[in-house]
Formats: sequence, C-alpha cells, structure tokens
Amino acid sequence: MRVLVTGANGLLGRQVVRTLLDRGHDVRAMVRPATDLGNLDWPASVEIVRTDLRASGDLTGAFKGIDTLIHLAAAVQGGEDAQLAAAVVGTERLLGAMAATETRRLVFASSFSIYDWRVTRGELTEDSPVESAPDLYDRDGYAIAKLWQERVVRRASAEHGWDLVTLRPGFIWGCGNEYLACLGQRFGRFHLVIAPLARIPLTYVENCAEMFVLAAEDSRASGETFNVVDGTDVSAWRYLGDHLRSRGEQGIRIPIPYKLGYLGALLATFISKRLFSGKGKLPSLLVPCRFEARFKPIRSPNRKAREILNWRPRLDYAACLQRTYGMPRNIVGTDPIEAPITRHFSERVITDA
Repeated sequence: MRVLVTGANGLLGRQVVRTLLDRGHDVRAMVRPATDLGNLDWPASVEIVRTDLRASGDLTGAFKGIDTLIHLAAAVQGGEDAQLAAAVVGTERLLGAMAATETRRLVFASSFSIYDWRVTRGELTEDSPVESAPDLYDRDGYAIAKLWQERVVRRASAEHGWDLVTLRPGFIWGCGNEYLACLGQRFGRFHLVIAPLARIPLTYVENCAEMFVLAAEDSRASGETFNVVDGTDVSAWRYLGDHLRSRGEQGIRIPIPYKLGYLGALLATFISKRLFSGKGKLPSLLVPCRFEARFKPIRSPNRKAREILNWRPRLDYAACLQRTYGMPRNIVGTDPIEAPITRHFSERVITDA
C-alpha cells in the first residue's frame, strides 16, 4: 500500500510514518516547507513533499500513485484564525486535489474535542452527540477548527464516494507531550488537579499510530468512526504523580473536586458577564464548557475498535511510561499519596461528579 501522510512530522505523524514502514508500506510524507527533518531518522525510501496546505499551488502531484491518504495535519497552537485556516482551508484544498486523482481511501484524524460535553453523561462513545453550533466563547479555537474540519471531510467523502474512516483520539501523550491539559492547572510548584480520581482518556502515541495504520489496512473500518483510547485505568492524580517523579520534580499536588471546580467556573463567568457585559475574556479553565471538555469525569471505552477491528493497544501503561521517561517498571505507577486521596473522595466523584 502506498500512503500519503499529512502532518507527518508532528507527534502522531512521526509515529504513523514509522509504523507504516515497519509494516512494509510505501510512505510519502507531507510537511511544511521549512520543516527540519534532520532528527526524524527516516530512511531514503520515504518520499518528502514540502508544501503549505494554506497556500496556493497544485497538490494533485502529491497523490500520484497513492492508495490511501492519512490526514493528520492541523494546527494545535496559534490564534483562532490560524487554527481554522490550517484545519479547514488547508483540508478543503487538500481534498480538492484528491478529488482529481484516483485515491479513494481516506483515514482522518478528528478529536475528542468535538463532542458536546454539556449533554454527555456517564459514558462517551462514538454515538455521543457532537457540537452542533459551537461559539468561540464557549469552545476554544482548536475544538471549533476540528469540528469544521470533520464536516468538510465528511461532506467531500460523501460527494466523491470515498472510503472514509474517522478516528477521534483522546489525549495523545508521549515524548514531547507529557503534561496534558486534562491534569489541571500549574502554578509554579503547585498543581491544581481537577477531578483527581477521574480516569482520563489517554492514548499513547505509538498505540494511537498503530490504530491509524490498522484503519488504513483493514476493510472492516470502511465508513466507521472510532474513538481512540487505550482503555487504561489511570487517574489524573496518578498520571501527574508519575510525571513528576519521573522528572525528579518536587511538585505539590492539590486535589480539586470536579463539582467545586465547575462551580468556580460558573461563578467566574457570572461575574465576568455582570462586570463586562459578556465581553470579558476568561482563561479556558474558567469557561464552563471548556472546563467540561477538559475535566468531566466520563468513562471512555474503546469497545467499538476492539469489536470491529480486534484492536488491542500493544503497550500497557507501564511500558508507555518506560518509553517516555525511562522509568524502571518496578516503580511505575506507585503512588503513596493516592490511597489517602481515594479515602476522601467517593466513587461517585470518579464517575459522575
């Protein structure tokens, strides 16, 4: 199989390229013009296409001889306009070029961020509702960009009869992306851990990449949407503890119950609207809908991927920590502080606080 990978030099893209090569596929990697590839250690067999999806120029040549497109490119940083341009305008140009070629299969990287967290209760599955009309005040630029990007992909795929597989990863972690937004807020040595015992929807970058490659290979994935999470039973409190210990940091974790944090966000929003007539700009932590998207304690099973594709994450949590930090397995996951925290928070807090 010959595969074109966009965003190939990103955290996930680098691993997708490696996994494709390990499985014997031919890879064409699309990167931005100024990208430094010196540290990627790709073999000469990887074809490089340097282009900016937002700029004018013919992209059809990138699809020559390509069987499958794995579309990972999106902006995770920068202003809202930049994120929309990278995700939406860039995708429209890319798919416009694909429509003029013989490439028919598309594996697309969406995101957990597009779900409507305000109405989701208990368990998040592929059938949970997505945002219908998000507002920039309620949701951040990345979430809105990914929502519109998925709409563009689905519309183009339906119009051209493409074989589409949509994957929605949870929090992707690994070397270079260890401190996750779902952990809380850091103030120097102090870490506010919100919903400390909630099990967070983690997917280690290598496991996630293998799911993308499997989706490209397996015909059973055609037309399906999959949430991508490893299914590990890891709390925010435990993960942050492992992160701090592995880096030798003497951070102080402060547990904040989910309901208390959410009430704080509601209060901050109310005060902002009263004082600034709704025009004040609050940090994401204090915007209720964004707060829910980061911290809401909800179960996130990978049941559909297991049942349809027989996907099992190859690396367990201990192995992932070892690869990320070099932690010895005999100390991975130990947390002498989690037990007393558990005694002070009921099981209700974990599941539906």
